[in-house]
Amino acid sequence: MTYRLLEHTADMGLEAQGSSLEELFSQAAQALREVLFGDVSGQKDQAIHLRVTGQDPGELLVNWLNEILYLFEVRGIYPVSFSIDAIDANSVCGLIHGELFHPERHPVERVVKAATYHQLLVEKRQGVWRARVYLDL
Repeated sequence: MTYRLLEHTADMGLEAQGSSLEELFSQAAQALREVLFGDVSGQKDQAIHLRVTGQDPGELLVNWLNEILYLFEVRGIYPVSFSIDAIDANSVCGLIHGELFHPERHPVERVVKAATYHQLLVEKRQGVWRARVYLDL
C-alpha cells in the first residue's frame, strides 16, 4: 500500500505517495474510498470523466477529492478505481470507474463532508510525490 489513514479529533487524514502526480492522485482517491467504505469491492460498469482545476497541486488534490465526494453524494456513484489521464499545473483530467451506489452492497463506514486545506501538504521529495489531506467528517 502506498497510503495510510491518519486519525484526528473531528477529522480524518490521509497520506498518499506516488512516483508521479498521476499516481499520487490515484492513491489519494483510493484512500478516500477506503475512508468512506472500507475495503469493499464493486463493479466497473460506470465510467465518469472528470476535469478539475486549481492554482497549485494542493488545491488540485482537494478539488479532485471533493469532486469524487460530489459524484457519490449527488449522483450516487460508488467509486471502484481511478486513473489520471493528464495533469498539469492548473488542471487534472481523470476517469473514475464504478457502479451505482447500493447501501446493502456498499455500507458507508464514515460520512465525509469534504476534503479540507487543514495541514494540506503536496510535495516532491527525493523523487517521490507525497500528500497529506484532512477530511471533514
